[in-house]
Amino acid sequence: MRQWGVSGKRRNVSRSMVALVVSVAAAAVLGLVAWLPGVLRTDIGLVEVSPGLFTLDPAAKGVATLGRGYTVAAYQSGFRVSASSGPLVDSITRGSPVSALLGDLGERADHPVEHVQASLDHVHIAAVDIEPGRTAYTGEVYGDVDGQRRALPLTLTFILTTAGVHVTAHAEGADGVVVHLDAMPATTGFPPALPDGNLRMRGWWITGGGGEQRAFTSARRSVVGVGPATAHRGVDLRPDGRLDIHVWSERATLTLSGVPRAG
Repeated sequence: MRQWGVSGKRRNVSRSMVALVVSVAAAAVLGLVAWLPGVLRTDIGLVEVSPGLFTLDPAAKGVATLGRGYTVAAYQSGFRVSASSGPLVDSITRGSPVSALLGDLGERADHPVEHVQASLDHVHIAAVDIEPGRTAYTGEVYGDVDGQRRALPLTLTFILTTAGVHVTAHAEGADGVVVHLDAMPATTGFPPALPDGNLRMRGWWITGGGGEQRAFTSARRSVVGVGPATAHRGVDLRPDGRLDIHVWSERATLTLSGVPRAG
C-alpha cells in the first residue's frame, strides 16, 4: 500500500510537470508568433502592391539630358536616372514604374496600417516634354475597379537641382502612390529616416522627420530621399527583385544624388 501511494504521488507529480511544460511551451509559441513578424518586419502595415503593365509611345522614348552629367532614359523596359558616375536608380524592369492606391491609413500603437481598397497598377506614357534642366512624361495610370476601367492622369517629372535630380510621380486623384524600383543591392538606411545599417528584405516606415533628404543609399553609391515630408512614407524591400516606395499622397517625390568616388 505504501509503495502504491508513492507511485501514485510520483505519477501525479509527473503529470503536473508535463502540464506545466506544455503550458510554458504554448505561451512561448504564442509570444514568438506575436514577436517574430515585428522582428522580421513582415507585419508592419505595408501592403504588397505588384507592378502592372508598362507601355511607352515611341515619341516619348529615348535619353534626355538634364545637365551636369545627369540624364533620364525612358524605354519599353522602364526608366533609368543616371549621373556621370553611372546609374542611380532604375524603375522595375518591364513593369509599371508606379501604382496608384485608393484607400486610407489606419494606426497601430507603433506604426500606420495601409487599407488598400484598390490599386491601379498599369501605366501608359504618351508624351514627353523636354526643357533645360527638366523632363516631364505624361500619360495615365489605370486598372480595373469593381469590374470597370479606372484611370488617373499621371505625370513623371525629373528636375535638375543643385544636389542632383528631383523626381515627382503625380497620380492626380490617388490616395497614395507606390514607386516600383529595381532591387538595389546593399540598401542601407540613414538615421533618423531609416535604421543605420543594411535594410535587407524587410519593410520600414520612414520616421524621425528627415524631410526628403538621405533616406537610404545602396551599392551603386546613390543617395535617395523620399517625400513629401508631410506624408506617411514607407520602404518595402520584401518583394522579390524590387524596392517599393509607398507615399500616402497623390504625389511621391524622390531626391537622387550620387556619392563622389574617393580619389
